[in-house]
Amino acid sequence: MGALRTASLLALVIPFLFQAKSFAQVSTSSFDTDIGGPTTVVGNQPDYYSIIDQLYIDDMRTAMRNIWNHGLNPKAYWTDDMEWSYQKGGGYSRDLKYRANQSYLQLLQDLYGGSADPQMIGYDVKFVKKNFLTPKQLAAIVLASGKRADSVIEAVAPQNPPYLSVKEALKKIYPNCAANGQWIPITPSKKTLKLNSKDNAILGIKKRLALLGYKITNMDNLFDGDVLTAVNDIQWNLRMKPDGIISPGGRTWNFLNISCMDRVRQMQADMEKMRWFPQNFEDRYIFINLAMTYFALVDKTPGAPTTMSFRTINGRPDRKSPTMRDEIVTVIFNPFWVVPPTVFMQDKVEEIKNLQPYEIAAYFAQHNYEVWNKAFTKRLDPTTIDWWGISQGTSSPDIYIRQKPHLGNALGVIKFELTNSFAIYLHDTNQRELFIEPQRQLSSGCIRLEKPFDLAEYILQGTQWNRAAIDAVVAKPGEVLSKSTEVPVKMKLPVYTAHLTSQMSSDGIIRFVDDSYEQNGLILRYMSAAF
Repeated sequence: MGALRTASLLALVIPFLFQAKSFAQVSTSSFDTDIGGPTTVVGNQPDYYSIIDQLYIDDMRTAMRNIWNHGLNPKAYWTDDMEWSYQKGGGYSRDLKYRANQSYLQLLQDLYGGSADPQMIGYDVKFVKKNFLTPKQLAAIVLASGKRADSVIEAVAPQNPPYLSVKEALKKIYPNCAANGQWIPITPSKKTLKLNSKDNAILGIKKRLALLGYKITNMDNLFDGDVLTAVNDIQWNLRMKPDGIISPGGRTWNFLNISCMDRVRQMQADMEKMRWFPQNFEDRYIFINLAMTYFALVDKTPGAPTTMSFRTINGRPDRKSPTMRDEIVTVIFNPFWVVPPTVFMQDKVEEIKNLQPYEIAAYFAQHNYEVWNKAFTKRLDPTTIDWWGISQGTSSPDIYIRQKPHLGNALGVIKFELTNSFAIYLHDTNQRELFIEPQRQLSSGCIRLEKPFDLAEYILQGTQWNRAAIDAVVAKPGEVLSKSTEVPVKMKLPVYTAHLTSQMSSDGIIRFVDDSYEQNGLILRYMSAAF
């Protein structure tokens, strides 16, 4: 009954406490501790320490030693020196309890909002560090948790689904790391391995694939259909055309031989990213994994739950899609495309600058482009613009290129407007054939959707805009339109985007992709509890 009562209290207290703003900038200071120098702290420390002092040191020790479950290095909190003191009878020492209180508070702060400042990771990360809980909030959690250190940790930790997905993957991988951070090694092979090959290396490969969650029926040295399916899946996630072959020293072989601890660090960095987000997601939300170029919609509405998933095309590494939270506020049918500044200067001006006037006129006519002044009050003749001067910086680019609505528009025929100020949105595309490609980090930052009509129909359900109405209003082949149709969204739909390079998927398979945005190394450098 006690456990049930604790769980019930937590269910009541936690949702109320975590209605915090996810973009608030934390105010921090530092103080010197007995366990490793300067430590980031918040608020009135004596208040926090008096709350944490209610916890038993035995429970705190166990909880800190098990914090690897949340992608944090236990030795950053419960140090070898603290363990030595504990084993010598220090569990009754006020000095050790004081140090444990300091470590445990730091752990909660790192767990709640991350220790790596998101603003240090890159221009594409649009979060700021979250404020930690107030002493009153923390006191409520300690009380509701029955003063159990492990329960407090679970209450403070993120509960958003992407975080939990990586956490489950970590719980499966971390215990399989040997003391040196390696897997049980795969016997090297000098042969190219493919379907029906027999080799001593294949048994080790099968064991590794099974650990990652792939179905392996027979543990032997035969390259069978199970191995082929797994290898093709891995190659797809490596953004390469699957050929089902493992070549010595090739990308698939190298993937299988990345060390266990390097995989743990990869998951650790991904969990840190999700600490920047709200602790819980809403009952209706979109999550887009920028690393795996995948879209997922979840709607937990009682009686009418909905899920939707499909592929995306998002920013290439030199034009990254941002890590952020936003909302869909408007659906636009037959949108105009105003060429963004980066695309304008780096792509369009470069294409136009060496063209003759008649070629410029033909270029604009072919693509249904127009030139407008910045206020969109005057349309200009593109042949009168000094495109070469703009490219050299001697002429001011005080103009916009705008593309008329039509089926070949860069945004396709549907755009989902967000609220951000950096011109990022979701949209259809005129290059629909690219969704069959494994490498889909191709855009200039905005996110192209494989199934925009399905999303529009879902968002506008209950309005006049059913699927038939949507099909009727969008441009048909050969049509070039002069206006768009904007439909405000009654219930704003949250959109979360993150560059997660690891996850446990719904099929139970742990998948890894390359860190093409190069976030993980920076995150691990700035984390206070990296492995």
